[in-house]
Amino acid sequence: MKTIMIADDDSAILALLSYTFESDGFKVSLVKNGQEALDLATKQNFDVILLDMMMPELSGLAVTEALRQHANYTPIIILTAREDDDLKITGINSGVDDYLDKTTPQREIVARANALIRRNQIYQKSGHAVEVVEHYSFDGLEVDIKTKSASLDHDKIDLSKREFNLLIFLIQNRDKIVSREAILTEFWGETQDYETRVVDVTISNLRKKLHNQFIKTKRGFGYQFSEHHTKNI
Repeated sequence: MKTIMIADDDSAILALLSYTFESDGFKVSLVKNGQEALDLATKQNFDVILLDMMMPELSGLAVTEALRQHANYTPIIILTAREDDDLKITGINSGVDDYLDKTTPQREIVARANALIRRNQIYQKSGHAVEVVEHYSFDGLEVDIKTKSASLDHDKIDLSKREFNLLIFLIQNRDKIVSREAILTEFWGETQDYETRVVDVTISNLRKKLHNQFIKTKRGFGYQFSEHHTKNI
């Protein structure tokens, strides 16, 4: 049975979300503040976590950051009433997997949760379904799917889960140019309404950690991974 933890200080929202997810076959655990959410998530494993952005004690973003710092990579959806693209980008780079407005239809919230669960299961198996390889080596860059680790010229690279998976995605598609839209679809879902700026920011952060090497911009088309130790253009 699929499991989900839902955290929100609004009892009416908790009741509605609980009913909707249980109707879809989920086992639901409910908490009413951020500290309870963090405590429960560190004690119990879930397939997906749904957090209200603004909660007593700890915000949804603070809970996410704390979990990621302790290597908990359970997919996380943030529910927010705020329309703030900069806040969304900050959350994404902190480890949030999806943002949804509180006015989003209940069935779409469930659909997004199911999509994140399926995607997470694929990455847990092999990093990506396209090519089953455990280790990549490119001119000083070492990437290990099994240990979820990477290094450049023997120095460890500190990558977030999304950055690591994006790097693997680009490597496994290195024979082609990958569009921003393809990256959005792969990592945020086909129905997501983020602008491509989210992709650009994530790519920029990844590039910095790779010392501006290996990932090239193909202007007007997208990005391509280069197997050689060259500066991006």
